[in-house]
Amino acid sequence: MPLIQMRTLLCTSLLASLLASASFAAEAGTITGTVKNADGTPFRAAFVRVQNTKTRMTMMVASDRQGRYFTDELAPGAYQVWATSVGYKSEPSRRVSVTIDEKGRQSVDFTMQTSAVQWSQLTKFQAGVLLPEAEGNAKHVLIQRCFNCHAFGKIGVIGRRDFDGWKDSIDVMRRMGVARIAPEIENRVAEYLAAAFGPDSTTPQSPTQLPEWDKVKVEHSYFSDEALNVVYVDYELTGDPKDRPGTAKQDKDGYLWMEMNAGLSRLDPTTGEIKTWRLPNRALSFIHEILPTDDGSVWMTLEAQGGLARFDTKTEKFEIFIDQEANTKFNVTKPAQKDPNDPFPNLPEPAGPQGGGARSHTAVVDHEGNIWASGRPLKKFDTKTQRYTYFGADAPDTYGIDVDQAGNVWFAQFNARDHQDIGMVDVKTNKVTRFQPPAGVSPRRLKIDHKGMVWIGDYFGGSLTRFDPSAKEFKVFKLPGLMPTPYGLAVDHADNVWYASMYTDTIGKLDPATGKVEEYPSPYGERGTRDMFEDKQGRMWYGAQPYFKVGYVRIRSEAEKAAALGR
Repeated sequence: MPLIQMRTLLCTSLLASLLASASFAAEAGTITGTVKNADGTPFRAAFVRVQNTKTRMTMMVASDRQGRYFTDELAPGAYQVWATSVGYKSEPSRRVSVTIDEKGRQSVDFTMQTSAVQWSQLTKFQAGVLLPEAEGNAKHVLIQRCFNCHAFGKIGVIGRRDFDGWKDSIDVMRRMGVARIAPEIENRVAEYLAAAFGPDSTTPQSPTQLPEWDKVKVEHSYFSDEALNVVYVDYELTGDPKDRPGTAKQDKDGYLWMEMNAGLSRLDPTTGEIKTWRLPNRALSFIHEILPTDDGSVWMTLEAQGGLARFDTKTEKFEIFIDQEANTKFNVTKPAQKDPNDPFPNLPEPAGPQGGGARSHTAVVDHEGNIWASGRPLKKFDTKTQRYTYFGADAPDTYGIDVDQAGNVWFAQFNARDHQDIGMVDVKTNKVTRFQPPAGVSPRRLKIDHKGMVWIGDYFGGSLTRFDPSAKEFKVFKLPGLMPTPYGLAVDHADNVWYASMYTDTIGKLDPATGKVEEYPSPYGERGTRDMFEDKQGRMWYGAQPYFKVGYVRIRSEAEKAAALGR
């Protein structure tokens, strides 16, 4: 699609969204109020959470420098309202029940009282720094093996247990099918947790009692006033802990689709209604990502099987496409691996837990309707002939993937020890051209902006890197913070580049024209956002894997804020 046409369609969508919002506002209300310290002074950067008791949708907004907050327009109904901030408890301590009537405006105020910071409130970065050494290098076994899915947001709430107690907790995950944990890893982790967080452990009850706390704490003044205009809305899904989508993608009708355990779900973002379909063969459980296409299909990458599945939204039937012969041939010369997730030094296993076998990762559709899947290796699936083309020699271990305006496919190689580059496939000739980023840049996700610039998230180097295909030049934009680890990546309609930092749990936005990076506070201790996508309304969608949710984030303008507070 021509660039001008794309921009016109998006502007039209945004205008339609604004008109729809204006119409909806006539039948909606808001909740507003102030958040104060115990001494009556304004409390900055608290998150006020407003949950619809029927739909379970939750809106989260931040208090500004005057302690004021206000929600977006809310549909009439019953809501629960509460305020949170790390190191504080709110008064009222219980959730406040509020009913929104048509055109109604309710006010709820909060006072924040100092409270102990809990281990469960730490980001992955903070926990990785503050966890005590014990049982040799077992701390690093815990980080490398467990933190990819969750950190102390889950572990910290369990409390203090002995070896058998911690082992029982790990066994719960295995029995529920949430994790596959080798017995030797289970024992090492349980031994460490019993030593560091056992009944007789000397580890402080609060991490603030450790001298290193001052090095990792985040003050309320860290984020700018502009950053406090952030609005999050998230949705409860199936409730099954095996259903942990990394993001959500919008189809042509405005529904959001998410990968689930052995299937997929569709979310109506207006009502919060969820509908889920499971594959007949539940052994195909690990769906890495999904891809809605304009013909009414939703494609899924079958990671462990190195294949694809297609869901027909009209017939609600699945088709499976796996080239086992090609996968077996690829596995003869599997690429050597490096750990793809742990940014701390002293890795117990430098090669990480992945073996380098064939897999499917992220899917895109080219201009001819063919489905391309990153993974090991990059492959193209011709939807007409239903045959694969593998690119094992030139792109053996790919991760990020996107399609440019000319229809060519770009990829980033990340997991393999000996392949850390980006490349382009000319879809007419299947010729692959690779480009080597600057030293130290490890490309993970890859997205293309409306100008044709290629953006990569440098997970281990803490940067966003731009590649100009015409000039063949890279430009590195270093990200702020102590351990920025950009995982989820997206480009919005204005060509700003968004990222989600896995270990510090912030969302950030880079304006390439100025080089300015704005970091936004997060209402989650650890979000686990694997990818991000902008919808037709300009909202940025993300996954919150440890909470089994998806949601979107948007930034209010100062004019919007002034109008709302002036009502």
